[in-house]
Amino acid sequence: MTPPLESLPDAALVLRNLAIAVTAGFIIGFEREWTQALEKQQHTFAGARTFTLTGLIGGVAGMVDDSLTIAAAALLVVGALTIVGYRIEAKETPGRGGTTEMAIFATLLLGVAAGRGFLLLAAAGAVTTAIVLSLKSAIRHWAHALDQREIHATLRFLAVSVLVLPVLPDERFGPFGALNPRELWMMVILIGGMSFIGYWLVRIMGEGRGVLLTGLVGGLASSTATTLSLSRMAKEQISAPAAVAAGIVLANVVMMFRVGVILVALSRPVFEKLLPALGVSAAVGVICAMIMWRASPKGAAGPGVVEVRNPFEIRPAIYFAALIALISLASAYGASVFGAAGAYAVGAISGLADVDAMTLSGARQAASGALAPGVAAGAILLAISSNIAVKGTMACAVGGMKTGVRVVAAFAIIAAAGAIALAVA
Repeated sequence: MTPPLESLPDAALVLRNLAIAVTAGFIIGFEREWTQALEKQQHTFAGARTFTLTGLIGGVAGMVDDSLTIAAAALLVVGALTIVGYRIEAKETPGRGGTTEMAIFATLLLGVAAGRGFLLLAAAGAVTTAIVLSLKSAIRHWAHALDQREIHATLRFLAVSVLVLPVLPDERFGPFGALNPRELWMMVILIGGMSFIGYWLVRIMGEGRGVLLTGLVGGLASSTATTLSLSRMAKEQISAPAAVAAGIVLANVVMMFRVGVILVALSRPVFEKLLPALGVSAAVGVICAMIMWRASPKGAAGPGVVEVRNPFEIRPAIYFAALIALISLASAYGASVFGAAGAYAVGAISGLADVDAMTLSGARQAASGALAPGVAAGAILLAISSNIAVKGTMACAVGGMKTGVRVVAAFAIIAAAGAIALAVA
């Protein structure tokens, strides 16, 4: 914890701020020095010493002049030297980027921040800058993981969201006031964002990954698509049935994690009610997956190829919004006419198609007071149970009985554990 300024002698204050400024410069400079050595660059514009001195200059400039005139002058001098150095190196290496030059500017500004006493900003900024600089190869790989069609589909979805979301009415419409256009589209963006992270990870990982890792990452994108893809691997004898079953179970454990994230964002009371069931179910699921994985033959990992669609395509997003609206209407009607039993029935039926939609609908209704948190939690748990029942059937039908029986048995244990945990809680 940083001591308050008034408790430090002037000399200690100066040394502390300069130490942070110099350290920030050295961290960034060391990364540049390491990268340059890795790429076998013999003559470079700036290395560890240059960056360290730049941080020191920024720190001194920030301390000696409250008006920041000296800092501005230092920025101009460093900028001029940087431009000259860049022009020289650009002639020798056509097409080179300007990352190191931008890092120099960042180092100077972070040094000024440290000199002014913004130590956390300077330290965090230096570490963040060094991390970003070190990700050059990884970022190139990530960029190549998505093709042009996928990038365009994602950009169109984001553009439509940015343009449409602000003009959507933030009011309740329809029977029982169950529909709010802005809330509906916000939910689509929330689920699409979570799914896209998983989709992106699947594309980055590529082929040749084990089924456990495939289940873990694929479940974040789509547990249904992952279940189907892994079941096909068992059918085609790419991986052993026990290994495939372990991957399918793990994918659906991740689905429970998704439910928890949605509830944290939309309704803490429902999350607190459902947390014991989700936690116990997830823990039991992981245990079942590990038991099946250990029982599988060595070398049963197989290639992890998961066939999932980009969740940021416009048409599927519109279909998903319509599904949320339909379930919201059905849930509001069921709760109004039949009470808790109606909400539970909607949860069980909607789970046959999708868990996320019921989770969003239940969380929204609990937040508005239309459903009690306990009833919403029960309906969501029923949706999860009916959804994994469908996936168990899918595993039997596509992956064969050796895979399906293992999956169904694990799912039955998971569902029972979750129900008991919810009842006890």
